[in-house]
Amino acid sequence: MEKLSSEDSHRKAHSLAHGGKMVLFTCKRDPAVDGSERSGLTFRSFYFERDGNAFLKATEGAASISRKLSVHVDIVTCKCAVDVQKRVKTPSILVTKKSEKGASFQYSLLTLSSSHQLEPCIEFKLPYQMKGKVCILQGPTVLWSHHNSVLYTSPLAEGVRKIPIQTPRCVFGELPIHKGQLFALGLSEPHSINQPPTLGYFLEDGQVFDGSLILPHPYICITQCMQVLTAERVNDGLRCAVIAATSKQQLVLFENGMVKDTCELPFEQAEDIQMVDTGRNGCLFVVFFKPGHVCAVWKETLQIASCWSDVSSAHVDDFLGCGTEQMLLLFRNQGLAREPLEKFLITDLCGISYSCGQGSEAPKTSPPQENSLLTLQALESRLQSGLIVLQELEREVRVKDRVLQQSIQVLTEMLSGRETVLSQPEQVLFMYFPQN
Repeated sequence: MEKLSSEDSHRKAHSLAHGGKMVLFTCKRDPAVDGSERSGLTFRSFYFERDGNAFLKATEGAASISRKLSVHVDIVTCKCAVDVQKRVKTPSILVTKKSEKGASFQYSLLTLSSSHQLEPCIEFKLPYQMKGKVCILQGPTVLWSHHNSVLYTSPLAEGVRKIPIQTPRCVFGELPIHKGQLFALGLSEPHSINQPPTLGYFLEDGQVFDGSLILPHPYICITQCMQVLTAERVNDGLRCAVIAATSKQQLVLFENGMVKDTCELPFEQAEDIQMVDTGRNGCLFVVFFKPGHVCAVWKETLQIASCWSDVSSAHVDDFLGCGTEQMLLLFRNQGLAREPLEKFLITDLCGISYSCGQGSEAPKTSPPQENSLLTLQALESRLQSGLIVLQELEREVRVKDRVLQQSIQVLTEMLSGRETVLSQPEQVLFMYFPQN
């Protein structure tokens, strides 16, 4: 496997999972033909090879971002998002170009096409630098907050737009429905007339709705990250299930705006929630925390399954190509000239486990705990199936014993010359035993 050079390692690689592969993005400067330098964005995709227990390079490419020496290029964030025009999910990466004067910030959103080319998608300029949480959602759409305002842009938005919600705290998300709806949740102004305490705003149609249908009012200010699991429109209302991590170190499951279950999280500063579908073994929530901690929580019971530390990033995909999902944890490496995919763990906590570079210094902070409810349900199902089979076998044995006893009696009477008179049920039993 190709190693990173020390120069590449000085610039942090941003990673995402797509189509069972890992994609790494890095900003670096390359010499141009005219002797100057240009800032570029490079990418490499890797697939997991089970026999060698390693990630091998699949494709690579680059795109030029700026030829000016005075421009500093950085990666803001990257994520897979649905391209509504192409109707495909594609890797998207947001980069910023900052001049030495710092008077303005130029932002570019690029997408990685199926032909392995980085293509420009959106370009916009801001008089300030994006700070805090920046989201890339379907569209692809970029959302961020600035001075109590929520702003967004997309290929269809025709520039940067501001939504009519003024709030110091806002939560972004999207509904998993046929026509996806991007939304922002915020607190309404105190003493607002005819307005719910939690305001929701759909970006696509500009509709304002009661945001408490997604998150209750008290949770808006303490929600650090969230994911809408299911959603459907019912008449003029909204029914949905939401999982959210709060600053109170809790993972909370909501149904239709009501708290259904909670789980105490082992770490603080939750940053992202992803869900792993392991197939018949159920689903897991993978919570990534800013200091580099990760915990997995069973969806069915909201019980902690396992925890890890010293993690650089966590991803969910079918890396093994087996039809179910696994989580991939990339651990931090010591030293500069090391491959980001050199120290990892692939697991679903249900029997699948591939690891590399951990050894005795494995950063797992607690052993996996068995999902008791799922185990009991599986054992109960097997027990019930076994009882049904056993009852069928006992019934067959009783029938065979009765046939055998009646056969002996008939043969005995025939040998003694006595006439045998069979009842109707006995005739049915002996239809397979002809007397001649």
